[in-house]
Amino acid sequence: MNKFVTFLCIFILASSAIFAQYTWQLKMSGGGRGNPIAIDPVDNNIVYYGSSSAVFKSTDRGETFSQYGSTIPGSSAIKCLHVHPKRPGEMVVSVHKGGSSYKVVKSTDFGATWITTADNLSFSFYGIPSTQDPTHPDTLYLMNGNNFDRSIDFGSTWATLTSSVGTLTAPCDIIVFPDTSIILVGDNGTGIFKSTNYGMTWSQTYSTSGEIPTIAVDHNMLGTAWATKFAGGGGIIRTTNYGDSWVTVAYSGTSTWGVHIHPDDPNYVVTGTWSGSNVYITRDWGTTWLHTTLPASNYAVAVIDSINVFAAQSGGFYKLWSPNFIPVELTSFNATVQDNRVVLEWTTATETNNYGFEIESGFDNQEFETIAFVPGYGTTAESKSYSYTIDELITQKTYFRLKQMDYDGSFKYYDAVKVDAVIPTLYEVTQNFPNPFNPSTAITFTLPVDANVTISVFNSIGEQVGDITNSQFTPGIHTVNFNADNLSSGIYFYRMQANGTDGSSFSSVKKMILIK
Repeated sequence: MNKFVTFLCIFILASSAIFAQYTWQLKMSGGGRGNPIAIDPVDNNIVYYGSSSAVFKSTDRGETFSQYGSTIPGSSAIKCLHVHPKRPGEMVVSVHKGGSSYKVVKSTDFGATWITTADNLSFSFYGIPSTQDPTHPDTLYLMNGNNFDRSIDFGSTWATLTSSVGTLTAPCDIIVFPDTSIILVGDNGTGIFKSTNYGMTWSQTYSTSGEIPTIAVDHNMLGTAWATKFAGGGGIIRTTNYGDSWVTVAYSGTSTWGVHIHPDDPNYVVTGTWSGSNVYITRDWGTTWLHTTLPASNYAVAVIDSINVFAAQSGGFYKLWSPNFIPVELTSFNATVQDNRVVLEWTTATETNNYGFEIESGFDNQEFETIAFVPGYGTTAESKSYSYTIDELITQKTYFRLKQMDYDGSFKYYDAVKVDAVIPTLYEVTQNFPNPFNPSTAITFTLPVDANVTISVFNSIGEQVGDITNSQFTPGIHTVNFNADNLSSGIYFYRMQANGTDGSSFSSVKKMILIK
C-alpha cells in the first residue's frame, strides 16, 4: 500500500510539473465575441484581433499589437473578421452594434474607413456568424437568423440563398470544406446542419439539446472536421465523412467552446471550455490531451504552428508559452569524410518558422566564419534530412556548426562537430576539366606530402609548348588553371612530375583537346 501511495504521489508531481511547463500569457486586454482572431492568409507572422470597436494587428505572431486603421462606427463587440489573401488592405468584419442588432462592415484601405454592407442583422450573441470559402476567397457566407446569405464580392453585397436551413434557433458557426460544395452550420439547441450544394438545401446530420459553438475543418484530412458542444452532454466530436456522422472523441460532460486544428498537422488539435478556464491540446488526434489553464471563458482558439497557439478569452488575447518550445528540433548532426571531401548531414524531427541553416567553420571551436547557407522547410511536422558537401580538402583539424535561423530573424546555434585533418595517401592527377576546352581548363592533383610539382604541356609530336606550374605545394588537393590562348586547336598532352620531401616521386601523362 505504501509503495502504491508513493508511486501515486510521484505520478501526480510529475504530471503537475509537465502541466506547469505550459502557461498562457496575456498579450492584449479586451475581448470580442464569436471568433475575433484572424491569421493573415499570406503572412502568418501577422495576427489580427478584434476588441470592442477596433481591430488590432500584430506583426510578430501575437507578441505585440497596434490598432489597425480607425475604430468601427457603432460597434460594441467584434464577432469575426476575414482578410483577403490577394488584395492587401481588404477586410470584412461582423460586429455587434448593441442589444439585438448586428451588422457587417468592410474596409478596402487597411481600416482607414469602414463601410456598412449589411445592417440590422440577427446573429447569435456568442456565435461566429460568417465564414470565408477557402477555395473561393471572394465568397463569404453569413447566417442572419434563419436566412443563409452569400456574398461573391468579398462582402460588398449580400444575397439570401435560402430561409429554410432547418429548425435552427441560434446559428453559431459556419464552415466550408475546401474544394467542395459542402457547408456545415452548428446551432444552439438543435445540432449540426449540412448542405451539399453551396447552401441551397439543408439536412440535419447531428442532434443535441445543447449548443455547437464552433466547428473546425481539417485542411489535411479530407472530410474531417471537429466540433465542440456546450451542454447537451458536452464533449468534443469529430466527423471523417464530411459531417454525415459524428463521434465523441473526448471530454464528454464538459462544455467545450473553441476548437482549431494545426494547419500542417491534423493530429494537433486545440479546444477550450466556456467555464473552468481550461484549454486542452492533443498531438495524437485525440488519444491523449494536455491540460492547460488560463483566466476567464474561452471564445476561440487559433493555431499557426505548435509553438504559436492563441486563445481569445472574455478578458483578452492570450498566447501559449513553454520553455519546451523549440522552433527546430534537431535529431542528428554529423560529419564524415568521403573521397577526401567532408560531408555534413543533419536531420530535424519538426520545424517551425525555419528560414534555414548557416554552416560555419572554425579551427579552435571558438571563432567561426560562415561558409554556406542551406534553406529550411519553414513549418513542418515531418522529419527532414539535409546534407552539404565541402569540396576543399581539410588539412587541419576543423570544427563545423549550424546556425538555425527563423523568418523573424531569431536564431540558435547547435553544438559543433569536429573533423580531423584529411591527408591523402597517394599521388594523383585528374583529367582536366572541361575537356575539350577553349581556351581555359583546370587540372587538379593530390599530394600525400610536401612536394615540388611541375606540370608541362606538349604537342602531338612531343614538343614542349608550355609550363603550367613549377612550384612547391603542401599535402592536399590543389587545382591549377591552364590558358591556351596562344595555341592552335589540336591534341595536347600534360605531364605532372612531383618530387616529395620524403624522397618519393610521381609522374603521369594525360591527353587534352583544344578546340577553337
